[in-house]
Order: sequence, then structure tokens, then C-alpha cells
Amino acid sequence: MKGTKPSGRLGTRLRGKLATAYGLRGHHNSALWYVYSPLTDKDWVLPSELCFNHFVLTEADSAVIDADYSPELDIPSLGAVKFAAIVRYGDGAVQWHHVSGEHAKPNSEAASRLLLLSDAAEHAGAQLQCFDESSLYQHEMRLWNWKRAISWMTAARGTALAPYMTELAAFVHPRGTVTLHDIEELGSRDLSPLYVAAAFRLVQRGDLLSDLEEFPVSASTTFGLRG
Repeated sequence: MKGTKPSGRLGTRLRGKLATAYGLRGHHNSALWYVYSPLTDKDWVLPSELCFNHFVLTEADSAVIDADYSPELDIPSLGAVKFAAIVRYGDGAVQWHHVSGEHAKPNSEAASRLLLLSDAAEHAGAQLQCFDESSLYQHEMRLWNWKRAISWMTAARGTALAPYMTELAAFVHPRGTVTLHDIEELGSRDLSPLYVAAAFRLVQRGDLLSDLEEFPVSASTTFGLRG
């Protein structure tokens, strides 16, 4: 799903994507969310707050290795259908993610539509995964922490984090566990944001563990070796 990086300046690409997305809204006045994905190293325009929260939770899942956050597929009997994402996992599994405001009621038109989508996904060797408002908001701690983590990584976009990730991994290895405060003290003061971004990227990739699922991110947030 990863393609070549787009050419042109970031601001120009941003305006182009937003103009296209606003045009596709038609007469609807829903807000758009413009985001940067550290997972894919790409910018995406999301059509709703629910899709934004889905995006955050997907970025937080270390089992995910790639995602397309604006897919449109041609589904038999339904035509062109937009999904929240097509997500690829490290074990080779592929999921089509569908996001809606509420759970589809049995025997409803929405339920029949989801059955067609599920059959199409299975035929394509994928699995349909549905998210509604209640399922997305049951992970409030994860949402809160990963919104902050993504903002750190977004601020570091354009900087190669690999050297900082390598140095950080070497720093953690003999200690077993370090805190966010320890990481901020690495290197010079102006480089501390890059070390923090590198730490979150290592957690996102599954190379480090953290307590982001349990406590609000703070100077005491811990990062440790896996296994």
C-alpha cells in the first residue's frame, strides 16, 4: 500500500488534499481532520472525529505494519464504498475497517449492507472490522496518550529518527526500563524532542514496551525492553 512520496512542498500538498476533500463533501458541513501518520509517513484527510479516533487507535497498535486511511473499493451490489482504513498486520492479516456512529440494528438496512461488505472482504482474503462510537471511546487512556505521542512524532517529521532510535535502544538495553524524563535528558536540550519522538516510534513499532495503556503520559512514563 505504500507508494512513492509525493512531490512538491508540504504546504502545497496540504492545500491540494484539503481542496479535494472539501469538494468531495458535497453539501455536507462535516469537519475534516488533516493528520500526519508516523506509521505510513504520509498525510491523510479524515472525514470525521470518529475516523480521527479510529486513526489514533490504529497508529497505537504495534501489530499494524501499514494502513490506507482513505480507501475506496468497488463492492458488488453496492458500487464504490469508502472505508475508514484498510489495515495490514505483521502476521499477514488484512482488515477492512468500517466506522459508523452507532451499532447496526439486526435486520436493518445497515446490517444488510455490512453483511455484503463482510462477504466482499472475505472474498478478497480480508476481514471486515466494524467500529462504532462506543467501541472507539472505550479506550480513552489510549486515545489521550497516543494523540500526544503522535503529536511528538509529527513535530519530528522530516528528521531521520533512525540514529536516535538506535542510540535510545542502546540506552535502554542495559537498564531494562527508563522514564520519559531519562529520555529527555539524553543529548543536548534542543535534541530532547527527537529522542522522545524516537521513543514513541519504537513503541509504535513494537520494539519497546511502555505503560501508555495504564497511566497518562508524563515524565514518569516508562519505556522498557520487550520480553
